[in-house]
Amino acid sequence: MSIHTFEIAHCIGQQDIVLHPTLLTLNGRHYLVDAGYAETYPAFVNALRQQGLSVRDLHAILVSHDDIDHIGGLCHFKEANPDLLVYCSQLEEPSVSGKVKSERLLQAERMLDGMPEEHMPWALSFIESLKGIRRLPVDHTYQHNDKVEDACIVLATPGHTNGHVSFFLPETRTVIANDALVIENGQFNIANPQFTLDLPRALQSVAGIRSLKPASIVCYHGGVAAERITEKLDALLERYAYSF
Repeated sequence: MSIHTFEIAHCIGQQDIVLHPTLLTLNGRHYLVDAGYAETYPAFVNALRQQGLSVRDLHAILVSHDDIDHIGGLCHFKEANPDLLVYCSQLEEPSVSGKVKSERLLQAERMLDGMPEEHMPWALSFIESLKGIRRLPVDHTYQHNDKVEDACIVLATPGHTNGHVSFFLPETRTVIANDALVIENGQFNIANPQFTLDLPRALQSVAGIRSLKPASIVCYHGGVAAERITEKLDALLERYAYSF
């Protein structure tokens, strides 16, 4: 088993984006956790190349949740590797596969009501970006406590979205938190708390991660934390105690 988290830096619409996807090698199979934006696909290809791999070497992509920076590049991966499998949570399979609108799109559309006029162009552009995500069928779904290759445990960590999942690797006590947590200025935080669909559930998910006593936590936004984990999680929960 190996765990490799790499950094993807890209500028999208004059905004600097930094992502930290993770490559898992389990029983000789390569799993990529999340697929980035469509625009970051070439950077993903380059990062895999630096590991001596191509997209065709990937067995599957493990989708943490339906947000544009996590599934926007899925179709590019699938076009390059038609045998690639797509996994996602059972709750979000309908939106990832395009059967229903995603929670994020529904949220963005609701927020248009009463929005200040000066914010409207950005909001409409964001909605169009969400509508433009190319959808594709999901091959496998997972639920809480399901396993990938008997080495990686799926954790239901709702809040950011209702079907958000993280992953726990007991052998190394590593949690791949995806957007259940972010790292900002060396500290943990809730990812975009103002857009988190259910903040109390998001905090419960943080408490669940804390209960695992992880040795390291990988955040899609922020990278890897490996020191004073419990202390930093306690500080986060205390900071949001009024919402918990």
